[in-house]
Amino acid sequence: MLNTLRIRQRMLLLAVVCCGFASQALAQADPIKFGKVSVADFTPLAADSAAPAVVLCDFGVSKVVGGDDGFRLNFERTTRILIRRKAGYDWATVEVPLYHHDERTERIKTLKGTTYNLEGGKLIATKMGSESIFQDKVDKEHNSCRFTLPNVKEGSIIEFTYTVSSDFLFNLQDWQFQHTIPVRWSEYRTLIPAYFRYKQITRGYLPFAVQEEKVVPYSTQISYSVNSVAPKQETTISNNALSSRWVMQNVPALNEEPFITTTRDYFSSIEFELAVIQYYNQPPQDVANTWEKITEDLLKQEHFGQDLHRATPLAPAMAELPARYPEALARAAAVLAQVQQAVKYNGQERIYTEGTLKQAVQKGQGNSAAVNLLLVQALREAGLNATPLILSTRSHGQVLLDMPVLNHFNYVVAHMRLSDGKEYLLDATDPLLPVGMLPVRCLNGQGRLITDIPAQSRWVSLSPVQRHSTYSNASITLAPDGALHGKGHWEWSGYAGLEARTAGTADLVRTVRQQLGEETSGPAPVLPAVADVSKPLALDMAIQIPRGEGGAAGTIYLTPMKHFGLTSNPLRADSRYFPVDFGMGHDGVHLITMTLPKGYTVVELPKSQALTLPNGGGQFHYSCQQQGNTITIASRLSLLKTQYPAAEYSALRELYDRVAAKHAEPLVLSKAPGTQP
Repeated sequence: MLNTLRIRQRMLLLAVVCCGFASQALAQADPIKFGKVSVADFTPLAADSAAPAVVLCDFGVSKVVGGDDGFRLNFERTTRILIRRKAGYDWATVEVPLYHHDERTERIKTLKGTTYNLEGGKLIATKMGSESIFQDKVDKEHNSCRFTLPNVKEGSIIEFTYTVSSDFLFNLQDWQFQHTIPVRWSEYRTLIPAYFRYKQITRGYLPFAVQEEKVVPYSTQISYSVNSVAPKQETTISNNALSSRWVMQNVPALNEEPFITTTRDYFSSIEFELAVIQYYNQPPQDVANTWEKITEDLLKQEHFGQDLHRATPLAPAMAELPARYPEALARAAAVLAQVQQAVKYNGQERIYTEGTLKQAVQKGQGNSAAVNLLLVQALREAGLNATPLILSTRSHGQVLLDMPVLNHFNYVVAHMRLSDGKEYLLDATDPLLPVGMLPVRCLNGQGRLITDIPAQSRWVSLSPVQRHSTYSNASITLAPDGALHGKGHWEWSGYAGLEARTAGTADLVRTVRQQLGEETSGPAPVLPAVADVSKPLALDMAIQIPRGEGGAAGTIYLTPMKHFGLTSNPLRADSRYFPVDFGMGHDGVHLITMTLPKGYTVVELPKSQALTLPNGGGQFHYSCQQQGNTITIASRLSLLKTQYPAAEYSALRELYDRVAAKHAEPLVLSKAPGTQP
């Protein structure tokens, strides 16, 4: 693609020179001038009182301008930040990514930085020197320029400005309006001549204060060569251009919250992809990538598709499985178990293997691509229809379905389709994963199926059939001393089972005992041996809950459900403008049967309650009933969605509050006078 763009520019340049007229693009006043810091800038706002630092202004401009033998991109950025506390010192170190390919590289120019401090009412400026600037190599196509502002203290203002010059027209700079600290003003502008059209993708959930675009006159200088021996000529090229401007004002900080993928998915930002080039009097050239092209390229890659055409060291063992396991799911489980045993996952999330699948088996370990591409091939060798599926893990970020970019992916799993049309996703990186279940890190929107026929590649939902399900059933008796004794049965299934098995028996028992309020040591629990990880993990254990609270003489308050069900709200923030992403549905069922001894009577029981979430999002049912000297309590919480939009956050948070409150409501009992303790 890079060479194609370069050739097109050279071939079509003369046609461009003949068009249009020379004039200047309309200008907009800049929101910031480098070096123009005032004492007023040091005054913090009340809204920023808790922040370690505040972006006072972040201003960027990208323009397509003339260069040698064609066009290039210039990106200019000026940023001013108030450092309020030591926790904000990290903002004084800035890293600028720079792309390079073959002999060409993006260059950073006019880099300047200054730190300002108020000392005795005077503004003291400390300029950044060359000793604070570093060049780092990231990988074979990426470098970075890293610099640190000097003399930073609590209360300093740092300011920097730089320009990145790029020959890569496809690499129009993205822009991030929101950060983990507040931003008072963030503005981004682009100026794109009519020869180029870029696709725009916006992320985030905050509105723009300004979002405008207009067609303006455009002109630039270009140097070009008619042939290899003639000297370069310079000419003015004029046409119309699209001038765009985006502004966000008083942007709140976005920090880690429960039930999200990665904060990068929720930052307000804008991304670009070069889609069409159309020079004067020429047909449009579609240069955007497509999912079919990505599929085709992956199938040709030595460390992806090519290895799927070679027999694996597991092939002889796989060939024996159809006779032993004629049923497809049982055979798939056998394949999964053998791959899990043959190659251990090294923790690296990749879409390419580091060597061949044969080498991964010889080493006994590999990254996610090696493990799961081996699984794909082994399933095929066992006579099953398997295909690789690429995805982005939750920590890597969500995939933009409308922007075909391969580096948005970082993981591979196996997709299996049976003769009855049923489809399953498999992952061999964790021996605790059964057929049809992905690790939690993979529950992130949709994955792309990499089929042998690229035109048949498609999206596959990663939403799991399995849920996060917990169950408990306790049979307890109130002792004369007010303590509760009995036995309990717990089950964890689906993702709760995976979570419990991953934690291990010791941690699981410790957690249960802590919830019961017991000592961490006690009689050994009973965990039935269940080799099948697709089955629930069960625990049977004696229960010894210390006595409840006493009130007036002869009155006892018991809250047994707080020892089994939800007791606090996991949603801490009062409001939220982005979704709650659980990854999977949740169920919690807790049953208690409590027997009262002679001499105790019920004064008051918690009332039954039924709650529902809007749009079929879930429900909660609670009941507490008495029959003779037996009290039965049942609590059922079901969250049916994997993701709840911001509009439903308040209702979801209120549901959690009311569930926790209901579980904390006491049973009020009265002890008859003369009853023996």
